[in-house]
Parts: sequence; structure tokens; C-alpha cells
Amino acid sequence: MGRIEWAMWANEQALAAGLILVTGGIVAVAGQFKMWPIAVYAIAAGVFVCFLEYPRGKRKKGSTLERCGQKYFTVAVKTCGPLTRNYYVRAVLHACLAIPAGYLLATILGTVCLAIA
Repeated sequence: MGRIEWAMWANEQALAAGLILVTGGIVAVAGQFKMWPIAVYAIAAGVFVCFLEYPRGKRKKGSTLERCGQKYFTVAVKTCGPLTRNYYVRAVLHACLAIPAGYLLATILGTVCLAIA
């Protein structure tokens, strides 16, 4: 049985969490929820997470297909230096981004997914 490459799994999980945050934020803003400024924050945080996680890393064995337009995102992410390339820094960044969005029902699923990633 093959080994799981956790970096690839975490990348996919964080990308999905960013999309879920954006979707929940749009629902909360469109529904005029009571704490809608948190929803605006969730939209911005979700877009940032998607921007950060869109470039897919290479596998140790086998082949990995690049996502459409990945090379442009990769250049932008690399310019931020170790802040965006270190997995531990990313984990802390994801945790900090997830906390405020947890106070709104529409964005709590994205918060939980981002905390798992």
C-alpha cells in the first residue's frame, strides 16, 4: 500500500476550505445576517487562502499535473518568501484566519475545514 503524501492532502483540503469560506460569506452577506461584517472578512480570508493554496506541489514519486494558470500563482507565492512556503507558518496563518469566521453560522463549515487543513 502506498504512503500518503500529507502535503498534497493538506493543500487540497485548504483549497476546498477557502472555497467554502467564500461561499459561506456570500450567503451571509446576501442574506443580510446580523454579523455580516464577519462574512465580508470570511470572503477576503477565503480568497487569500485560495490564492495561497492554488499552486500544487510536486509529488516525490509519480507525476503531478499542474493546475490551469498555476505558474503565475507560483511566482506570486514565491515572492512572499518563507512566509508562504513553510508549512508550519501556513498552519499558524490558517488557524489565525479561521478564528474570526467561526462566529457566524454560514462560515463555520469553512472554519472547521480550514482548521483541519
